[in-house]
Amino acid sequence: MHKMIHSDKQKLSRGFDKLMLAVNIPSLTAAAALSIIYLLILRRTGVPDDFFRLYITCFFVTCAYSFTVSVIVAVIANLRLAGHKKYTYIEILGEQMVISRYVRSSAGEKGLTVYRRLWVMDLGDVEEVTCTRSRVIIKGKARYFEAPANWLDYSCTENGRAEFDYHWYDEYGGEEVTKASFPDSFFYAERVAQRIIFCSEKQKRREIRRKEFRQRMLEIAAQRRARKKPKERVFRGYEIERKF
Repeated sequence: MHKMIHSDKQKLSRGFDKLMLAVNIPSLTAAAALSIIYLLILRRTGVPDDFFRLYITCFFVTCAYSFTVSVIVAVIANLRLAGHKKYTYIEILGEQMVISRYVRSSAGEKGLTVYRRLWVMDLGDVEEVTCTRSRVIIKGKARYFEAPANWLDYSCTENGRAEFDYHWYDEYGGEEVTKASFPDSFFYAERVAQRIIFCSEKQKRREIRRKEFRQRMLEIAAQRRARKKPKERVFRGYEIERKF
């Protein structure tokens, strides 16, 4: 029942394109205003040299601002897209589900450190999955982590559970929460929600069968213990305890 659901790069890119447009609105407005001034005033009438130099300075400042902001946003966007591509996903392991979300990258003495959020949830504990306009909400008991990405590396056990490389996190790490809520960065989130619900129901049915099987085994063991109880028999006037 293993399933890896990666983030949609195109959906993330559209978000950064909107950010690029938003930060360039001031420069675009200024460029439009300068163009109008040139067409209506400078081109038709003579103006002092000082005013013309001021106009040229404003024009170059506007272009420099737009170029600088575009470069900065492009670098940040590429860095965050790379982080989301690697650390934003939903992984269904078997008995558990891991939701990973890239948070940020920060530069330090040891280089670039990547941070991410992690929710570890038993599939049997999933109660509801809803998709709003921009978020995915999965209700159910979970463990929540936020730490450097390499601290939260894990592997999948044979039982379909997450086992952290730092084993301390298996027993003591994380914070207990009642839901996992994160921005929608997946292609067709409704289908992702349906997949999670399907795997959750399948796991719940499996747990019910396990409980029924365990109960039958306990009943069989109790019956065998009852058969093996010592019985008393009388032989030639003596009471002898005989065990079978």
